[in-house]
Amino acid sequence: MLYILVAMVSYTLAIILGTYATRNANLYLVNAIVNGLSAIIPLALVFINFSKATSENSKLGILMAVLCGIAITIFTIALTKSYNTDKVAIVAPLIFGGSIFLSAILSLVIFKEKITTFQGAGLLFLGIGLAFIIYSKLTNS
Repeated sequence: MLYILVAMVSYTLAIILGTYATRNANLYLVNAIVNGLSAIIPLALVFINFSKATSENSKLGILMAVLCGIAITIFTIALTKSYNTDKVAIVAPLIFGGSIFLSAILSLVIFKEKITTFQGAGLLFLGIGLAFIIYSKLTNS
């Protein structure tokens, strides 16, 4: 639970700082700095901990990591452009709520994960909330 809390707080901080950055600096420079740091720091940790590694790297795992990197690059550019052109109160819930919703649904299909009744209810409410935000955006109300 600690890592979930740290991830939530640091990502919230990244949203606010990233929004400020894209509104005050070149969009692609911001992307280069953010992606560069987010690549260099974990790579340094790999080298520091390389001798301590206990798990084997599979070719499929490495391929998925490369594809994930491409997806994150596209996501970062689209996200910063969204913050540059729209309100955080619209962008953040749609992107992050939508990705939570889609990730949960895809995990059922791809990983055969199960969800509880309460999780299903939460996903239903999330879907309804996303529909309200989309409707509000489309009708400017």
